[in-house]
Amino acid sequence: MEKRRFNASMPEYKMKSEYKLDMKDKQILVMLQNNSRESLTNIARHIRLSVDSVHKRIKKMVKNYVFIPSIFVNPKAIGYPLVSDIRMHLHNTNEKRMKELITYLVNNPKVNNLMTLAGDWDMACVLISRDADDLNQTSREIRNKFADIIHDWRSTIILEVHKLERYDMTKL
Repeated sequence: MEKRRFNASMPEYKMKSEYKLDMKDKQILVMLQNNSRESLTNIARHIRLSVDSVHKRIKKMVKNYVFIPSIFVNPKAIGYPLVSDIRMHLHNTNEKRMKELITYLVNNPKVNNLMTLAGDWDMACVLISRDADDLNQTSREIRNKFADIIHDWRSTIILEVHKLERYDMTKL
């Protein structure tokens, strides 16, 4: 299987057309969301296809960015119990400074997710921290480095995650 590092700004991520999922594809996705290590044999048996057909479908969906095979690391289990949702309102931005901000945040090991937004906020990210002092230091580093374009910064501590990127494909 071709190995690619997922990056939302990769040109090939911007799909030319919508990928059409049939019910078998949806069933595969539901099973993989429930257990990403589910064997091809069990998936094939459950949805009544051959192992080879299931394998081909998965490869095709990955190639078309229907899903990105990855793992979820629990930050609390590795010494980062403080997880924060950061919202930024930007001003006086230009393309160069935006790229610098995005590159800086993408390369920051404490930034878990990074998204540009439409609405009240321009950008959001999730920061992991060892404690409040660590969060404060990371926040100050980012805010000071980009003080010319970060107009407002709001931090919210995430207490508990109830649902994370989970879709019931058979109901969509």
